Amino acid sequence: MRYMMNKLFIFVFIFLGLNVVNGCPFFLSKYFVNIHSSIHNDNVTLRCQSKDDDLGSHVLSPNNDYEWSFCQSFSRATLFFCHFWWNNNEQIFDVFNSTMGEWCREGRPEGDICRWLVREDGFYFYEPIEYGRWLKQYYWKPVSKTSLTYG
Repeated sequence: MRYMMNKLFIFVFIFLGLNVVNGCPFFLSKYFVNIHSSIHNDNVTLRCQSKDDDLGSHVLSPNNDYEWSFCQSFSRATLFFCHFWWNNNEQIFDVFNSTMGEWCREGRPEGDICRWLVREDGFYFYEPIEYGRWLKQYYWKPVSKTSLTYG
């Protein structure tokens, strides 16, 4: 009897796991990362990736966005980072990790969103819960001699 119950539990778990909500199994959260450039009259080059996915290099023109979505891993250890280049400056940082996921609750019906703003003076994260405003997180750094190529 116990063997049959274990089989039934596994079957139900697999069946429910295959029931996809907004592109993700029902037990995983869907997130969007949105990066908006407000740098005037100049492009920003960025390359974003996780352990499993390299999203490639992209050129972000003034007042435009780059956005992607993903299902957070079962272990809640999903991490995406981006390398940015602009006007002999650069910066590398996590645009999503499990801690940030808690701050990305400005939801869309299809999932939560982490918003980043790229400006001449640095990078801002939109925190919708406690502050409801853009919070500066990082400054630009001069390009290092070892990272002169874009991705």
